[in-house]
Amino acid sequence: MTRQVALGLTMVAWAAVAAAQPAGDVTGVYRKDGGELAVLQGDKETLLHYSAGFPQGQSVGTCECPLMLQRKESASRWALKSTDANDTWTLRLESGELVLEDGSPGCCGAGWPGKDVFARKAMTPLKGCKVKAPRAYFHDSDEKNTQRKAFVVTGDAVQVYVPSLEPDLVPARFAGPKSATVGLLRRDQLDCKEQGSAASAAPGAVDVKPLAGHWVQVHRKGKGYVIERPCSSGTPAFTLEASGAMKAEYGQEDEELKVTGSMPGAAGAYTLEVTHSSGSRETLAWTVADAKKNIVRLKGGTGFFRDGTLFVREDKKGGIPVRAEKCDEYE
Repeated sequence: MTRQVALGLTMVAWAAVAAAQPAGDVTGVYRKDGGELAVLQGDKETLLHYSAGFPQGQSVGTCECPLMLQRKESASRWALKSTDANDTWTLRLESGELVLEDGSPGCCGAGWPGKDVFARKAMTPLKGCKVKAPRAYFHDSDEKNTQRKAFVVTGDAVQVYVPSLEPDLVPARFAGPKSATVGLLRRDQLDCKEQGSAASAAPGAVDVKPLAGHWVQVHRKGKGYVIERPCSSGTPAFTLEASGAMKAEYGQEDEELKVTGSMPGAAGAYTLEVTHSSGSRETLAWTVADAKKNIVRLKGGTGFFRDGTLFVREDKKGGIPVRAEKCDEYE
C-alpha cells in the first residue's frame, strides 16, 4: 500500500501523471555536467525532478522547476506544466536520450536555452531506502501536499530521489507485485543511511569545501570593484567552513548560520539551503559574477542576500581598492 508525498523546497522539478504507464520504464537518475533529471515512473503518476545550471551573461543561472504532467500526447511525448508558473514543458522519450523542452522558462529565468538533453546510458538507479515508520503515507504534490489513503509500512523497500537540499517530503516509488505507486513520502520516515550517497546523507551533511573561506563584500564601480569601509561598522562579510558552519557579519551585528543543503551546478554555481539560528530556512543561488576577479554573487531569501550581494575571497582581494568613508573626528 502507498501514499503520496510532497516536496519540501520549491527549487526542484516534478511532474505528476494521471495516465497509464507507457511501455518501457524510464525510472532512474540521468546526470551530466551541470544538470540532473530524475524520473520516478508509476502506474497512475510519474514524478520528475529537473535541476540545472546554465550561462547567464557573466554569471550562471539555475533551474529548479516544479512541474505537473497535464497529459501524455503519446508513449514517447509527455506534456508538462509548471506548478508555480505558466510554463509549458515537453519531455520527449527518444531511443537514446530524454529531451526536456520549454517554451517559456519562468522557473529558470532569462537566458535558459530552452532545451536540455540527457543520455539514457547515463542513467543510474534511484536510492534504495527502507520505511521505518509503522505507516508512511504518500502525499500529493499539490499546494497543500494532500495526504492520500495509500501507504507503505515498516520494512517496505522504496526507491527514492533525495535532492541535496533535503526537503521534508521526497519523491518515492513503491514497486508492488502488480503495480508501482509513486508519490511523496516524508523523509524522516525513511532509512537511507546504508546507501552512503552525499546527495542523500543525513540532514546537515553537505560538501561546501570549494566555497569555504572568508568572503568580503564588494561593490561595482565603473568597470571594476571597490570595497567599502564604513566608519561606525565593519565591512559586511561572511565566513564559510568546510563543515557548512557559516558566520555572517552584517556590519554592526553578526549571525551564526548553517548550510544544510548544497547542490552544485555548472561553472562554479551552487544552490545552497541556509538555516538561520531561529530555525528559518532560505535558498541562496551562489554564482560566479567575475571569474577573473574571483567575485561571486549570493542571491536569495528576504534578508541580506536578497538583492544579489557580491563578495570576494579574503586572499583574492588584493587588487581591489578600498574606499574608506570620511569619519567625523569625534567618532
